[in-house]
Amino acid sequence: MTAAISLSKLGYRLGDDTEIFTALTASIPASLVGLVGDNGIGKSTLARIIAGQLRPSAGSVTGAEDAVYIDQLLPHTDLSVASTLGISEIRSALSKALAGDADVADFDVIGDDWDIEERALSALADLGLTLDAAALDRRLSTFSGGQAMRIGLARAALAGDRWLILDEPSNNLDEVGRRRLASLLRDRTGPTLVISHDRALLAEVTTIVEMTDQLRIYGGDFDDYERMVAAEEEAKLAHLVDAKKSLAIEKRQRIELETKLARADRKAAKDKENKRRPKIVMNGLTDFAQKSAAKRRGDKADDEEAARSSVRTAKDALRRDSSIRLDLPETVIHSAKRVLEVSGPVLEQPRTIVGPERIRLTGANGSGKSTMLSAIAGRYDTGAPINELFPDLTFTVPVSSGFLDQQYRLPPTLTVMEAVREDNPGLGPHRVHEVLAAMGLRAGRTEQLCSTLSGGERFRVALAKSLLQNPAPQLLILDEPGNNLDLSSLTALVTALDGFGGAMIVITHDDRLAEELRLDVEWDIREFLLPEQVEGDEQVDGDRNEFEEASHARS
Repeated sequence: MTAAISLSKLGYRLGDDTEIFTALTASIPASLVGLVGDNGIGKSTLARIIAGQLRPSAGSVTGAEDAVYIDQLLPHTDLSVASTLGISEIRSALSKALAGDADVADFDVIGDDWDIEERALSALADLGLTLDAAALDRRLSTFSGGQAMRIGLARAALAGDRWLILDEPSNNLDEVGRRRLASLLRDRTGPTLVISHDRALLAEVTTIVEMTDQLRIYGGDFDDYERMVAAEEEAKLAHLVDAKKSLAIEKRQRIELETKLARADRKAAKDKENKRRPKIVMNGLTDFAQKSAAKRRGDKADDEEAARSSVRTAKDALRRDSSIRLDLPETVIHSAKRVLEVSGPVLEQPRTIVGPERIRLTGANGSGKSTMLSAIAGRYDTGAPINELFPDLTFTVPVSSGFLDQQYRLPPTLTVMEAVREDNPGLGPHRVHEVLAAMGLRAGRTEQLCSTLSGGERFRVALAKSLLQNPAPQLLILDEPGNNLDLSSLTALVTALDGFGGAMIVITHDDRLAEELRLDVEWDIREFLLPEQVEGDEQVDGDRNEFEEASHARS
């Protein structure tokens, strides 16, 4: 039976002594486990340490010594298919055996894996990628991003009962690919640790590990995790209310004490003035009273400071709330106003968006969805993708539009403040600070260069830039807006757009995000393609820069 992963006081520092995390201690059960946490917190670093790809700066990890690790950057590597599947050495030994040149060491390498090529090709086929044996020598760079990730997942299918560690495996996959991934994980007999923000995938797990400055383990799937976190927050809020009440009581008691002591001081002064007692006695009483009053004041000040400290501690224990709705009145559009018209011979009648409709553009990856959004946004004047996919279509957008692509592109040499105001120079800094704060961008980041931002920060700034442009957008075009976002950024996206009053057209493979964004109308990309371009289930599935990478993969 595969052992649990045990972490003891685990720490990691970069070469410049930047601390990523410290003193992580936990026992991760040998089951289907989801690892969640904000971007930049160190999840990928932790996964690589567990898998033996990195050495920790401190502490130890046991239980996953022979783990299979699938990196989220796999599509960007230049390994061969066989190397990615972990079968290169076995294939080399098999080649020697078939040629009659094998020695004892080669047979030890082969072991019981004489059929490894057939099993590998079968695993690939199960994931929707039909290849022949010669393709095992191809480089991953000749495949689309989604195909490369499927090859990595085929390695997972060959992992047996060993720990499988996956880093954001669904990022490059569409609906079909994500369903196959979920099925693969459900059917595994060995344990899996999956880093993901994909809530549909996290619904399959049996344990959630949350990474902050420590690791917290929650039994159950993502819905169970959300319920437990909500219950914890409710208890923390109740504790904060109690702490504030205690502080109010301490303040009132201090005021009452000061009033009482002031009254006693006035009485003592009056008694001394009337000489009701001998001077030596009066002086002694005054000295005693002053010392007693000082002690009581000190004790009460300590009590009040302790109560104030309890309030601070209770506040610090609360999670940062990224659910802040923006007020965006400039984006409101009349219900009868035409926002977008797509026309051409391939369509029986023009497709239109009228008023604040919210459209979800669907279809397999590689089918041209991103290219179509770029055309709507005016990002292509001419060029192969538009000419080949939509040669006779006309995209008419009579309103101002904002476009957020998957890369959250920002001018690298500008500061955050400069980038947001680039398309609206008259925008006041106060409004920029207000909107970025509502989206959860940390104070002080507005003067940072855009090139220094994390992925989650780039998303927040790019969205603010789109929403605050002049004229304000009445059509928002979003290409996989949740693809690289952590859970708190997803919440910020949904709540920020709740105040958007215009129309939207969105590509997303996240059904829950589509529901939260209220994308109640679907357009199928196949409606806009010529019949010979519609390949049904044979379309390339799973890349991020859809048409361009898919065309490269087919060549």
